[in-house]
Amino acid sequence: MNSLYITHYYVKGTDPWKNIMLLPEEAAFQKAAELASAHKGMTSYGRFADFINYYPLRKAADKLLREQFICLGGKPQLEHPYSFVLGESDYLKTWFDEGDSLRIPLDEIPDELISFTPGDSCAILSRNDPLEVLTKQMFIERLHAFDDSPDSLIRSIAPYGYVEAQLWYRPAAE
Repeated sequence: MNSLYITHYYVKGTDPWKNIMLLPEEAAFQKAAELASAHKGMTSYGRFADFINYYPLRKAADKLLREQFICLGGKPQLEHPYSFVLGESDYLKTWFDEGDSLRIPLDEIPDELISFTPGDSCAILSRNDPLEVLTKQMFIERLHAFDDSPDSLIRSIAPYGYVEAQLWYRPAAE
């Protein structure tokens, strides 16, 4: 497990620990409008151009993720997680143009503060597909079933294309 890590992609020059969902609703809508206007054409900000639809979907997904994670023994410190991906995603890299990324080794994250979904939680919810939430231990067991190969596991969940990781706390700055 030492070589496993999660990655968060973000726009170069921005704070990767900003999460629009942690703002009060009115402030979130205002910030979304500002970001959509300032970054027209950037895929990652396209969701903010349609925030009237994205916001309730993201809010519902985060609530469901959190509830299921708690039922599995998780102890989230946040109402809305930071979204990461297992390993890397060429697909998500394109969302941020010449963006940056934050990488955290999986073995540095407490088990009760991270969950996983096979695929994008919002996309799954928008299709009315069942949302499968995995604890770190459940994820490692699933990975063992694929000979400890993250690539084999990720290929098995096509068309989702990646494993989403929800980080339920903000690690202390080093």
